[in-house]
Amino acid sequence: MEPVSMNYLAVLIAGVAYMALGALWYSPILFANAWMKWVGKTKEQVAKDFKPLNLLWILILSLVAAYGIARIMLWAARGSVADGIVIGLLAGVCFVLPSYGVNDISEKRPLGLTVTNILYHIAGFVVMGIIIGVM
Repeated sequence: MEPVSMNYLAVLIAGVAYMALGALWYSPILFANAWMKWVGKTKEQVAKDFKPLNLLWILILSLVAAYGIARIMLWAARGSVADGIVIGLLAGVCFVLPSYGVNDISEKRPLGLTVTNILYHIAGFVVMGIIIGVM
């Protein structure tokens, strides 16, 4: 098998895009108010709990996810936008959905919270797959 190199720029851009999608997803424009209700927090509590270091951790974890999508695409020898969509969707449905589902059912979390979180990650995996597929 011929070695294929990882496109680390694509991983970086995909990871940042995943994080940016999260910032939009959990903003007042989309799901912030519902999310706060489901987790039992006010805007003031969320603001008080905010720590800049958390953004660094979110970025690192987003980059890990982007690297995983890129690695799967390399192993599968797939590199188009369509391949990125399929692999991102498959990874989200097969790994995120069961992981959140098991935890949230066990913790008796609100269904809306579970669905919102799962859909964010599935959408994020698809966006990362698209970016990696384009590059």
